[in-house]
Amino acid sequence: MHSPLPDGTVIQNRYRIERVLGQGGFGRTYLAIDTNRFNEFCVLKEFAPQDQSAANLRKAEDLFTREAGVLYQLRHPQIPRFREMFRVHYLDRELLFLAQDYIEGTTCEALMDARSGQGFSEAEILQLLHQILPVLTYIHSAGIVHRDIAPDNIILRSTDQQPVLIDFGVVKALANKLAQPAASSQTLVGKPGYASPEQLQAGTANPSSDLYALAVTCIVLLTGRDPKSLYDPITLTWIWQRYVTVSPAVAAILNRLLSYKPSDRYSSASDVLAVLAPIKIQPVPVAQPAVTPTSLTHQNTLALVGRRRVTTVVRSNPAGQAISGNLQQNRRSPLDAILYIPVWIVKGTAYLIGATVRGVFGIVKFTVWGIFQLIYRLIIFGLVMALLAWAVPQILALVPGIAPALKLAQGSKPTAKQSQGGDLETRCQELGLDYAAFVRSVNDQFYTKYPDQKGKLLSNDEKDQAMRDEWYAIADEVLKKSGKGDKGNLLRDRQFVKKVAESE
Repeated sequence: MHSPLPDGTVIQNRYRIERVLGQGGFGRTYLAIDTNRFNEFCVLKEFAPQDQSAANLRKAEDLFTREAGVLYQLRHPQIPRFREMFRVHYLDRELLFLAQDYIEGTTCEALMDARSGQGFSEAEILQLLHQILPVLTYIHSAGIVHRDIAPDNIILRSTDQQPVLIDFGVVKALANKLAQPAASSQTLVGKPGYASPEQLQAGTANPSSDLYALAVTCIVLLTGRDPKSLYDPITLTWIWQRYVTVSPAVAAILNRLLSYKPSDRYSSASDVLAVLAPIKIQPVPVAQPAVTPTSLTHQNTLALVGRRRVTTVVRSNPAGQAISGNLQQNRRSPLDAILYIPVWIVKGTAYLIGATVRGVFGIVKFTVWGIFQLIYRLIIFGLVMALLAWAVPQILALVPGIAPALKLAQGSKPTAKQSQGGDLETRCQELGLDYAAFVRSVNDQFYTKYPDQKGKLLSNDEKDQAMRDEWYAIADEVLKKSGKGDKGNLLRDRQFVKKVAESE
């Protein structure tokens, strides 16, 4: 393989290479800056045909135009937009490039690895299904099958934590044809363990093949285990329920999606959504995914089937995300926080107290006038102490890491109806609101009110009861406010959360 394009190289008088993101057997993937689009990041996927003849290059371009051209028509917020395809002459080779949007975020695989074997909760998996199944409905309606769904091909976008589907199998299939023109016309795409039986055996794929791969992805995320360890090759059955317990309804849905025969699975993503609809999702604040002090994304997005992927660090972790392996917020200890108190506050407070004490308890003559002076000084001392008692917390609150976590005020617990959530999803449906968007909006307002809870998941334990009740109270208030305005647009507007907070 030829050497990579040097950082800073400008191709097509438009794309400036920043760094290599990954490398496969037939080309590299680069992070680039599109100078024609306000210097925004994009991804360039490189294809280097083995046969460099002019006729073969034209054939390769025609092949991409015919078979991958449909990808350019995709316009969905959870799919990276394909921008263009072009040819570049570099050194003694002709290279084909595919340009697409760059997604900043963390893959589900990286997030799972960061949890050190602790899988996703059932609520997280249900939320993932509710968010990703509409994307599959969209691409399947366009006649496209992804063919390579796996945890490393789902990125949780940093800006809103929505899952984004990357690395469509049709692109890999075309790249394989270019890299191995003499190979069989049947191109197998899909990861072993995730790909459906019909993909691995016959090379064919249909919408139910994507649903199969999505189900494998779900059980891998639930258990935190490799898919090979969840399948018994002797009995040809999935044994994932040995390692994790979920509700019978969710288990039945996943097991049907994992059926060997395509005809035994659900026929479409919309059918799965319909079956999921009656299952209530426990609304919990979603932890911000952060695996290390750096965020991983678009890692070697062109790896050949069966080839180990290369992890490449791309960009620093966004501020405010949790860093620790258990996704708890990284906060200073009280001792560390004390070290950040400005010296002038400490010295000034000590001097003021010392001067006051010396003034009050100095030499006093035991005369009528002396006793009057002592009483006067005691009054002044009391006023100064009261002033300090009020002022010091106000000043310390401005010092990072000093302010204590907010506590629920006594007597402010919501009603029993609020504590139970009042069938939030049904109320959203009655108001014409998107339930997933509603949960995200409530999470945003909850974190705004209780920033110390950011990055934490509320469990069903007694210790989280107060915060759970508060979450439901905020949800109830948001629904009440939503019912007074434009039902169709309130929660589609991300500014709505700020408007609600400002109105309180």
